[in-house]
Amino acid sequence: MKNAVTCCLVGLLGGAVGCSGGGGGGGGGGEQAEGYMTGRAVDARGTPLAGVKVWADNTLLYNTNAGATTGTDGTYRIDVRQPAGTWHASATLQRQYNGRSYTFDLDPSDDSVFAGNAGAVRNFTWRLSGKRPELGSYGGFVVAYVSQLLDPADPSRGIDSEDIELTLTPDGKLVDGSDGAPITKKLARTGDGDAVEDVPVGRYRITARYVQEGKAPRPMQVRVRDTGEPASSVTADFETVVGSAQRIELELQLPED
Repeated sequence: MKNAVTCCLVGLLGGAVGCSGGGGGGGGGGEQAEGYMTGRAVDARGTPLAGVKVWADNTLLYNTNAGATTGTDGTYRIDVRQPAGTWHASATLQRQYNGRSYTFDLDPSDDSVFAGNAGAVRNFTWRLSGKRPELGSYGGFVVAYVSQLLDPADPSRGIDSEDIELTLTPDGKLVDGSDGAPITKKLARTGDGDAVEDVPVGRYRITARYVQEGKAPRPMQVRVRDTGEPASSVTADFETVVGSAQRIELELQLPED
């Protein structure tokens, strides 16, 4: 069955209170159908994604949701006729990459709630970067910690993290099989530390420079935090922090003169 999906409705006590399944090429991604949430999941190149977990969460009843898994054509179909109320759609995808397991939140075509009796079409796209509908972004964080308080070239001055520039060069394909591009950015102060934000998940060779206004840039030594010895570059993969949050943590230092 090309578009086989699995669905279940979970009640307040976590028990199944109803199930439905879709089938055939008309299972989703087309016209709005009363009482059903349908749609399609694709990657950034428009290729259908099988195995995406799609959820319709009832906004009135706690812990009440219905789920489905996309078929080989990327479509799904979920019965949202009962219980009555409004629903919100979300979707996640799991991928193995360089021996690690990652979970990604997919970008909805429409993030608004809808009435179950009216139904809705909700399509999803796997994006490795870009803003989420609410807060945050789909990319990972590359967080840098400086192991020195003072500049070895000028011990009277502290090191300003906003003058640190990272260059991230993809080492192979990104997690979705696409070709990445080098990223060169200065660190920004965030709630998660001094970081380069919204980086597509992949394996990167990372270098760092200390770039002060009016002075020649100086290379910094870098390593994955608490791992190995500082060097002129390091190759690193993202680690999952929690859920779909991915991070690389680095330690940086200026060479001693």
